[in-house]
Amino acid sequence: MVELNLTYVDELISVRQVQHGGGQGAPRKVEDGSREGASINRSCVVMLSALLQAYMQEVFQLCAKQALPTLVPEAVWDSYWKQMKGWGNPSADNAKLLFLKIGVVDVFEGLSWQKTPTTSVRAKLNNLNHVRNSIAHGGAQLRVDGRNYSLTLAKVRTFRNFAEQFAARFEAHALGKL
Repeated sequence: MVELNLTYVDELISVRQVQHGGGQGAPRKVEDGSREGASINRSCVVMLSALLQAYMQEVFQLCAKQALPTLVPEAVWDSYWKQMKGWGNPSADNAKLLFLKIGVVDVFEGLSWQKTPTTSVRAKLNNLNHVRNSIAHGGAQLRVDGRNYSLTLAKVRTFRNFAEQFAARFEAHALGKL
């Protein structure tokens, strides 16, 4: 079973919580005009995206080896995966294209849980990816879909909790698609 270990994200969230103290209102502004804790919030998103990418790659490896048994020897798998490197960040679109390479038309079809239909799963993965890309490639102001985006600790927690729920279901769902 593939595990999504959120320990590092949880540690960053704890540090961020201690920094702000959990009080009401926005954190104070610092010298450059940004809010205190913004770098930790951003770090959480980048870390979470990286962890989800590694998790999805491991799930893909399990599925690929089951779908294509000739990939089982490590040398064969390594050669195959070398061709897949750079599949991208764990957006819904990138993951869908990755799993299509082993004949799974839409790896997310039917993946849902309480208050999270398949369309929301895709949207949340894509939103996390957009925020991550804005952090990695943007300037001081985050922008998502052409609009300014405020990354709060509450949004970080929402991303974290979504990732936990996603990982609790995705492996079995993906294997069931084969």
